[in-house]
Amino acid sequence: MFGDYGMATHRFRLGWLTASSALLLTVISMGAPSIAAASGFTSKNAPQIVSTAIKNSAAASSFSVDGTVNQPGSDITLDLLVSASGMSEGTISINGGSVRVIEIDGVGYFKADTKFWTKYASAAAAQLLAGRWVYGPMTSSPFSTFKQFLSPRNVISSFFSNTQGPFTKDGTSTVEGQRVIAITGNGSGALYVATTGEHFVVRLQATKGSSNGTISFTHYDRPVRPKKPAGGVNLQQLEKQGS
Repeated sequence: MFGDYGMATHRFRLGWLTASSALLLTVISMGAPSIAAASGFTSKNAPQIVSTAIKNSAAASSFSVDGTVNQPGSDITLDLLVSASGMSEGTISINGGSVRVIEIDGVGYFKADTKFWTKYASAAAAQLLAGRWVYGPMTSSPFSTFKQFLSPRNVISSFFSNTQGPFTKDGTSTVEGQRVIAITGNGSGALYVATTGEHFVVRLQATKGSSNGTISFTHYDRPVRPKKPAGGVNLQQLEKQGS
């Protein structure tokens, strides 16, 4: 039994790296052409608004990030609550398969469904591990690949590291109950930035060819207290037993 677990998790490692890399490339490609801006503060120029929003959001103690990215052959949904304190949790869904992720004090936990294990590992892995928590150090693979989605700074970097102009201010409105200013870029989307308070990023809306998506950033600077899952499979021990 333990030998089968080890082989299953070894095969899954490669599949997960492929899936997470595809997700990262998707959000980066969205970030560059789709930007919007903010407020009183609204007298600032568009690049200043974008720069301030990205800087302030990256420095936040926590926020939630949720939304969906659609592209040919791949639908990705994020529902995450991330913090700078090493305490984060949420769900990443790829083409209908989902994985629940938790980070607590340097330890990573994930629980994937049958569809996810089958697609990104194997049917054997799905039979053995679907619906079970798997855990290990966040510094080890595959847990380290989750880090890009589990802190404010890493999330903002993933979405906006390739952001480029030219940017144009496109008026104010209300998004997620927050007064925002919109910044557009190349006609392919908009970034909505809060016109009051810390001028955080509120929403990123993008369209690039046949790809599109809307990602919301809300609940800034609130406590994040994920609960440690009961039981679970120690991935490192299983790999040693299966090697």
